[in-house]
Amino acid sequence: MNLRDHDFYLSYGPADDRLHAFYIPALSASVRYDRMTGYFTSGALAVAAAGVARLIAGGGRMRMLVGAQLSREDVQAIAAGHDLQTVVAASLGRALPDPADLEDQLLRDRLATLAWMVAAGALEMRVVLPTGPDGLPLPAPESQDYFHPKVGIFSDADGHQIAFSGSVNESVTGWQHNYEQFMVFTSWSDGRAWVAEAVSRFERLWGQREPDWLALPVPEAARQKLLRYTPSRAPARDPLERDAEKGTVALKEEIERLVLAPAVERERVLCQFLRDAPHLVDGAGLGGATAAVEPWPHQQSVARQVVETYPARYLFCDEVGLGKTIEAGLVLRALWLRGIVRRGLILAPKSVLRQWQEELYEKFVLDVPLYDGKGFTNYWGVTHIPSTPDPWADVTLALASSQLMKRQERQAELLETRPWDLILVDEAHHARRKDFLDRQTYRPNRLLELLNRLQGRTKGLLLLTATPMQVDPIEVWDLLNLLGLSGEWGADGRHFLRFYAELRSAEPDWPFVLQMFHAERAVRGEPLDGAWAKRARQHLGAVAWTQLQQLLENLQAGGQFRQLPPEAQALALDRMQQVTPLRRLVFRNTRALLRDYRRRGLLQENVPTRLPRLEWVPMRPEERALYDRIEEYISASYRKYEEQRKGLGFVMTVYRRRLTSSFYAVRCSLERRLAFLQGRAGLGLDEDDLEQETLALDVDEERLDERAADYRDEIAYVEDFLRQLSALGGHDSKVRQLLDDIDDAFRQRETVLVFTQYTDTLDFLREQLRQQYGPQVACYSGRGGERWDGVLWAPVTKEELKNDFRRGEVKVLLATEAASEGLNLQTCGVLINYDMPWNPMRVEQRIGRVDRIGQRYDEVWIRNYFYAETVEARVYQALSERIDWFQVVVGPLQPILAQVERAIQRVALSGGEERRRLLQRELDDLNTALDGRDEQLDLDAWSAQARDGGEWPAPLTLPELAATVTECPTLWACFRPHPSIGGAFWLRLGGEETAVTFDRAVFDIYPNSLRLLTYGNPLLERLLASIAALEGDVFQGALLRVAVTAPWPRVGYYILTEAGQVQRLASLEQVRAALDAPDAPVWTATQIEAAQADLEAAATAEWARSDEGRERLVRAQREALLARAGRLLLDAALVELALGQQPAMFGETGYPLAFAESAVTGLRRHGYPWTALLGQVTTHAGLTAPQPTDPFFVAIQGQSAEQLRRQFERLARQAQQLLAQLAALG
Repeated sequence: MNLRDHDFYLSYGPADDRLHAFYIPALSASVRYDRMTGYFTSGALAVAAAGVARLIAGGGRMRMLVGAQLSREDVQAIAAGHDLQTVVAASLGRALPDPADLEDQLLRDRLATLAWMVAAGALEMRVVLPTGPDGLPLPAPESQDYFHPKVGIFSDADGHQIAFSGSVNESVTGWQHNYEQFMVFTSWSDGRAWVAEAVSRFERLWGQREPDWLALPVPEAARQKLLRYTPSRAPARDPLERDAEKGTVALKEEIERLVLAPAVERERVLCQFLRDAPHLVDGAGLGGATAAVEPWPHQQSVARQVVETYPARYLFCDEVGLGKTIEAGLVLRALWLRGIVRRGLILAPKSVLRQWQEELYEKFVLDVPLYDGKGFTNYWGVTHIPSTPDPWADVTLALASSQLMKRQERQAELLETRPWDLILVDEAHHARRKDFLDRQTYRPNRLLELLNRLQGRTKGLLLLTATPMQVDPIEVWDLLNLLGLSGEWGADGRHFLRFYAELRSAEPDWPFVLQMFHAERAVRGEPLDGAWAKRARQHLGAVAWTQLQQLLENLQAGGQFRQLPPEAQALALDRMQQVTPLRRLVFRNTRALLRDYRRRGLLQENVPTRLPRLEWVPMRPEERALYDRIEEYISASYRKYEEQRKGLGFVMTVYRRRLTSSFYAVRCSLERRLAFLQGRAGLGLDEDDLEQETLALDVDEERLDERAADYRDEIAYVEDFLRQLSALGGHDSKVRQLLDDIDDAFRQRETVLVFTQYTDTLDFLREQLRQQYGPQVACYSGRGGERWDGVLWAPVTKEELKNDFRRGEVKVLLATEAASEGLNLQTCGVLINYDMPWNPMRVEQRIGRVDRIGQRYDEVWIRNYFYAETVEARVYQALSERIDWFQVVVGPLQPILAQVERAIQRVALSGGEERRRLLQRELDDLNTALDGRDEQLDLDAWSAQARDGGEWPAPLTLPELAATVTECPTLWACFRPHPSIGGAFWLRLGGEETAVTFDRAVFDIYPNSLRLLTYGNPLLERLLASIAALEGDVFQGALLRVAVTAPWPRVGYYILTEAGQVQRLASLEQVRAALDAPDAPVWTATQIEAAQADLEAAATAEWARSDEGRERLVRAQREALLARAGRLLLDAALVELALGQQPAMFGETGYPLAFAESAVTGLRRHGYPWTALLGQVTTHAGLTAPQPTDPFFVAIQGQSAEQLRRQFERLARQAQQLLAQLAALG
């Protein structure tokens, strides 16, 4: 039926049965319901939810506009700079009670209806606020005169619409019997103009196109408060709806059940079970069991822990080549198939976006579109351009580049759209602060700024990086701070670093260490580890163990630890280093772990070793002379431009890096430079030049707008260089070395991989190599795959290139960092780095492409090329005696190796005698850092490795899926064998044929030619639905199917034991056994109810675990913010104490003089924000008196009064931000 099939009155009043006569029939016929209601209160929402259960039953969607009652104080806070979203969140949070505090059962049921729709993604809500002439929202008294929200619009599938408008009593006490009177208008009668106007006004308000109005998404804190009402199943009827037969209000709905006969319905039962498998209570392991990739034990262990603890947040720090992407893909696939993640975003560097898209499809059968700033392009190249102002409004899963979304003008897109269920960030180390030496100043780069703002807009957050510590250990804290640090851990990064320093100290500060230990235990909520306790008791004896246990439990006992014997202190430190955020939030799997798996028989595949060699390639005299001249030109130009304006010399840095790669690469750069100087082109920097700097240093948002006219004197130099470079022809000393090494490798190995940083160098090398190897040479770069066909370089698909390389038809593969993970490079045992990036960790990433689990060879040969006697060669060579370059993974040395890049840059861009002095100084500094390496934060030692969790239970495997489909005659009739690919078939559905396979190995060879028929592929759902839709239920038999639909869809299959007890089945194998059982018992109503209760309990427990995880995160964030607030108050008091000691301040009143608690409480005289912050901290944990030995106070000694005042202003701004963050948590 549609809306026109009903006879609606022109108006409805208090005497009418509005629920049964209007709301229920209108919503039963609608596919969408747009509603304006008063405020975000229980009464207003309950009135707006009238009959909405019928919209749910029809699969409809709803949009709701609500007002917000802002006080005058709220508006004043916004005017003072408080975040609008935060203030609105606090207002809405006060308006809706907790479910436990709401005694009205019918009111709770109405709110549960809306909560279910929000949880199911079927209801979107926005807050609308009228604004005054100053652009600020109006407070509640004035806003009531502006907003008349009693309007609703129904739309059916045929395009018919009904609108109503009137007055409603939305009070909590009056909602059920409210005075409600409204007029009704239809789109097919004289009311069509009014309907059109109602629709237009709603859309203007929704899209924030109405003058003098604001519209913003309901803040996440308020949304979460409503979600606390979410029921376990979708409401089937309104709580006030009469039972059609009994004439009474029905408060309990019928369960969904399907009892099936074991013989004639066997095929249908199996197909229905296959369809239900992702939603089985015990089905979380299905995603991994049916993916296109079989995970290694550590990958499965990590994925399982993340899925089972969602929405807990984590940092994946596995060494390069150990499969962080696989772990993340397994998590995403599992949560997506389970319906837990309905909206996910992946941020990754632009150069690897396509790799991510390929990886997600080819290994996890997830076709995730890629956003380029305009539209979303899927794996097959089909682009969708959003038609709405918010391009993210309807997105379920998407990929976007970090470079694009971090830009200031783009951040708002992600911050203003609907919240996310999960955000993944690849190469998260690019999110970093700009100042490392000044720990008191926190200036995040654009990417870290974005993530700080996004963390409140997502439930789950996963950060991926093999190198979280690029320069300084504080970077690790910056990333962990996004994930939920606890108490004092999140108060200040200095506390984080100090804790690990204390653990290494001969005499640790026990009160401080114990305080940090308790802060972490508070968020974990766990007792002392049983295995550790048993070991400690055995080692110490009963008396000493009891004493140690009591001290560990007593936060005030820090000073007594010094009295313990050394063995007890050692055991205490051992326990404390296990209870840290690094252990809770960070996964760090290493090759040492994999070798341990090999020894224990848990991993059969090979874990190779490396045989690296540094090659110092001498230049010919003419090359040397030209190299030195170009280097001097670059360094002189750099110094000149940097003197004119900081950052202007960046382009010269790019040219100097290219000189390291090849003469051809720098020639291309100088040609582009000449075109720029002559006014024929722009700066001419490409993605190879900008990738790293764009992410870490935000150079894409810096001014690089050189004016060519200012640099005309360069033209003669550049033209001369180009003439000399042309005279070199195709000769490059490194090419001769490359040809010799390839020939040598081919005596024992079949293929060689050659990496270069620049596409220009790749183009040069392929011309040199094709003359000797012809069609046996191929290349892969940002352009994709290319292969010489005897005439030209022809594009080839990744599938073709991978198979040609695997078969040995391609023997030399040239690649840039854009080379796809899916090329299966572990079949190659020789890697040649034709150029060496200044950052050694980028070399490590290249090596990780071949040093992988399952590498064909026991040893991987690595050759690293340097032009001899260059700055780069001297730095690497000087350190080669201290570092086994690339022999093992160099992760633990990351902060030191980061200095290598800075050292090379500083030396290379200096000149003359200064270069020689600077080189020696930089080498001395690096050696000093290596001498103190034991003092570095060692992630391998302090973070967690994957546990051996055994198998991840799954209801079925991919082979079982294939066997079940092929044994069902109706399904098998849709298939015919593929004529040319073994293990593949043509599947015919809806008149179209698609090439498919069930076999992982076959799909790995033909990812573009075939579709893997597994979960996540829409073809499988369509195939199974063709059976499940057959007619004829039989309500007797062996199996009972029970389903609940919210907050997540969950299904259970049950049988009766011999004793008549219900038993939930967990696997396809058990279902088959039940179907084959000779007897088919008859189910009683009591047994059916028991099965229903079991499923509801299991589904509720799963939801409760997730909700508890979210609450734990919020508690940790709140504790960290309050601890940070306490530290901020101390810093502010110390600044005032320093001001009070200034000679110029003598005689001024107000500044404290005594190091006492009164110095902190005295901040109240400044009013906002200090009064509010003092209230928060005093209520929470009390105040701490400042001390003259405080490191912060020591650091600000000697600052002038003006500097101290600026310090105080900075702290005041931070206090305002802290209050806003606390308010956002609700």
